[in-house]
Amino acid sequence: MSKLVFFTAHPDMPTAYASQSALILKRLKALGHEVAVACTAGQVSHHSVWEGIPVFGCTPYTETGEDTIREAAAAFGTDLVFTFLCTWILKHPPVWRDLRTVHLTPVDCDPMSIRDYAVIAETGGMPAAVSRFGEAMMRKGGPGREPLDPLLLPHGTDLKIFTPPADRDALRQKFGFAGKFIVGMNFMNNDKFRKNAQEAIRGFALFHAKHPDSLLALHAIQALPEGYNIPAYLRFLGISAAVRWSPQWELLTGMISPRDLADWYGALDVLLGTGNEGFGLPAIEAQGCGTPVILADASTGPELVGDGWLVPGHAWYNDTHKADWLHVTPEDVAETLEEAYEDAAKRRDAARDNARRHDINTMIRDHWEPVLGDLG
Repeated sequence: MSKLVFFTAHPDMPTAYASQSALILKRLKALGHEVAVACTAGQVSHHSVWEGIPVFGCTPYTETGEDTIREAAAAFGTDLVFTFLCTWILKHPPVWRDLRTVHLTPVDCDPMSIRDYAVIAETGGMPAAVSRFGEAMMRKGGPGREPLDPLLLPHGTDLKIFTPPADRDALRQKFGFAGKFIVGMNFMNNDKFRKNAQEAIRGFALFHAKHPDSLLALHAIQALPEGYNIPAYLRFLGISAAVRWSPQWELLTGMISPRDLADWYGALDVLLGTGNEGFGLPAIEAQGCGTPVILADASTGPELVGDGWLVPGHAWYNDTHKADWLHVTPEDVAETLEEAYEDAAKRRDAARDNARRHDINTMIRDHWEPVLGDLG
């Protein structure tokens, strides 16, 4: 068995990186591996233990904790370090050259980000894709990027938590959704382009004008410096009254549990997520709860959508990553919502069936165990 350090956010943080790490770490520990976390965020200037797993805190002096990863790895006596964050934000390649490193890299553009590629090339780390799309982009290469031969370690979700509600009608009554067509969005409001959030919300506004029995349920922080002031945008569109927010203080402070989130997903009619995603965990979590999804026809959308719907768009060049994202239009979002309005209720069983393909226990058995065995 191996000694493994995950360089990532504290597993209790309310982020996709943290929640996915929590699922993986507990299962690797149960298989007999010794695992630890070296924090990139969520625990500063002290160490602790989480679920029997050592957690080394970061310092307040660097953006991600690269100043102490070598010491944390040495203290734990690790065989292997997994970085699990936006790979391109790593800034100090020499730190990693003395470590045996696997970069778990979410790929959300075509071709893969030139900056992700640069980190992998300059650190000498092993690339690992978290989706089939990411694997294809790494193998494809592109301008300034040699084709890579990545490991495949896909994301998954816990289908014992993200499961259809026992009494969906009662749940919808509790949320105030009864008698309405509920479109949900779950996104981190920390960028203005990758997730196509502005276009998706405006698309809902066009749809709502035709279907006043619809509501938009937003599981997002209302305003962040890197994102949108969403309430102001809703007022501009004239749809504030048609929006239901997840409780903000609880969301900001990580008090909404996975089971609470599962209830929210289960009460929706459809989840709308038109972003360019390195994986897109909400799509699988929602389908686990029986809720079909609308995704962008790019990145991992076709891989995860199951019997849902894909929103078309056009290529949009990102100068930071020297690659294309997909840009959708509000009109295409509204048209796709029309299709969901007619058929979403018929697709709930199929959504659950698709989620089973991404069960975290299957991902550990079929991918993590063989890869760790090969790596020794």
